[in-house]
Amino acid sequence: MNHLFVLLKKEWLEARRSYKILWFPVVFMFLGIIQPLSSYYLPQILQIAGGLPEGIEITLPKFTAEDVLASTLTNQFDQLGLIIIVIGMMGIIVSEKNNGMLAFILTRNTRLSEYLLSKWIGQAVIVAGSVAIGILMAIFYTSYLFNTVSFARVFVGLGVYYIWCLFILTFALMLGAVLSRSSAVAVLSIFVLILLKAITAFGAGFQILNPAYLTNHAVNIMISGNTLPHLLTTVTITLFLIVLFMFLSKYYLNQKELPSM
Repeated sequence: MNHLFVLLKKEWLEARRSYKILWFPVVFMFLGIIQPLSSYYLPQILQIAGGLPEGIEITLPKFTAEDVLASTLTNQFDQLGLIIIVIGMMGIIVSEKNNGMLAFILTRNTRLSEYLLSKWIGQAVIVAGSVAIGILMAIFYTSYLFNTVSFARVFVGLGVYYIWCLFILTFALMLGAVLSRSSAVAVLSIFVLILLKAITAFGAGFQILNPAYLTNHAVNIMISGNTLPHLLTTVTITLFLIVLFMFLSKYYLNQKELPSM
């Protein structure tokens, strides 16, 4: 565990040097602000854009505070936010694997499981802090422009949503262990994760196996305070997949001859 602590300090140092602890929260703050503002000022935005063509009348929906927060997850965090998480994670193993740093670290009596765990914990903390700051900004602007929201509902919904974020992080980390190019990690991760998101639109019973459906659970908790059926089963399956991805990452790197510095 002493090696794990040293590796976590290394992760913290790298996050500071790369300014990831700065730009990651700033991006999610922006995503948290933009949905309440765009929902509130939608009529003015349409008017500035030239309005609707003559003869066409559209009744704009009246958003509730819960609707706005739910849209922050589905329209902002689950689209741009998903891509940002993948881009932030795509090189965390690839670069050290290719430049020989990983092989060097393993010669210092460090176990591969400690190395992978330090990467996972370090990035999970950054994602947790960024998503939390982003949703806090969304709550502030939603409460100011619309109405106050139930913190208990948002807190529970955000907890469910964070498990989906951990799945995104772990999947990108596993691809980083297997592939040798950061760009390939990003493209394949985004393709698979967006495919999982697209499948949630079908709404059939097999969604119980789909980690991306956790966003739907989180949104329903924020709007109504109730969970959709089979939440615990989907959470259990997602956590199992996270552990499986970590195991596969370790297994693959154990079998691979790593380049030295």
